[in-house]
Amino acid sequence: MTTALSVDPGRRGPIEFPPPPPGRQWTFGNVIASANGVIAWARGGGEDPIAEIAGGDLGRPGRRADVELMRRLRARADAVAFGAQTLRDQPDVIGRVDDLDGPLGEALRLERAREGKPPEPAQVVYTASGQVDLRAPIFNTVGVAAIVVTTAAGADRLRAAAGERRGVSLIVAGDERVDPGGLALAHRRLVEEFGIGRMDCEGGMVLLESLREARLLDELFVTVSDVVVDPVAHAGVRRLVALAPGAADLVAEARLASDPGYRFQRWRFR
Repeated sequence: MTTALSVDPGRRGPIEFPPPPPGRQWTFGNVIASANGVIAWARGGGEDPIAEIAGGDLGRPGRRADVELMRRLRARADAVAFGAQTLRDQPDVIGRVDDLDGPLGEALRLERAREGKPPEPAQVVYTASGQVDLRAPIFNTVGVAAIVVTTAAGADRLRAAAGERRGVSLIVAGDERVDPGGLALAHRRLVEEFGIGRMDCEGGMVLLESLREARLLDELFVTVSDVVVDPVAHAGVRRLVALAPGAADLVAEARLASDPGYRFQRWRFR
């Protein structure tokens, strides 16, 4: 397969992926990191780590390309996945494709229609405790299917909170904790019961590391900004640790001529 990673607005062809391994989906992550490898920290006082890491300027060509890449990756996925902490930090988050206007948004909608996919990917939320707010838009938006991977205890909590009445599908991946074996079984069920053959994981890092430990994370798309984050200035700083030496190969890298400070990388795990 090609490992090209075009981020030029003039070249918007589909991003290609290998076929999924037997019994599970092809899973890829998507993160933005600072120049010194910081991807998140504990939020407080209205802080938005992603906006700060991205440089804060939504009109910057590199930032626009990063948003477009995110939507292109979602468009290729059967499901977009989030950890529970990401949902707490961003309670309105939904991994949508149809929220991008203009020619690219229309091209992505047509791409999904040609492949026989629903307009929006399914949304998968991972929570061992089951402590998520079922009032969040991700669980209540028409046309968006929500699946929660949790424990038996978490499923009981969600059922008590009327999760099934709200149409939220539950996958139990352990009794009180979700270990690598439980994750593997959950991902098999995502294939067999929900037809999810390709999944885009948008974080956070705890979830990405758990999937990597379970050998379920195949690729990681990393946008590297030119912002240097002072780790001493923030609490709970998390770094991009999944790409340890020898763990993954850089199979593609792209830059914009109009904004070379951003780097767009595609890593594949061995």
